[in-house]
Amino acid sequence: MAIAPRKCIMVAGNPHTENALRKSGCTVFTYEGREISYKGGGGPTCLTRPIKRKN
Repeated sequence: MAIAPRKCIMVAGNPHTENALRKSGCTVFTYEGREISYKGGGGPTCLTRPIKRKN
């Protein structure tokens, strides 16, 4: 989930995706999603509401 230009949050445990994002210049924050994300009950985009940010 993008939280700012070149900053994102993702579930830990996807090293290929995380490394690709970091190599492209992104700051990546990870979280353990054992109960929510892995069981299909939601993820960072399902658990947040849209915010308006300045460009």
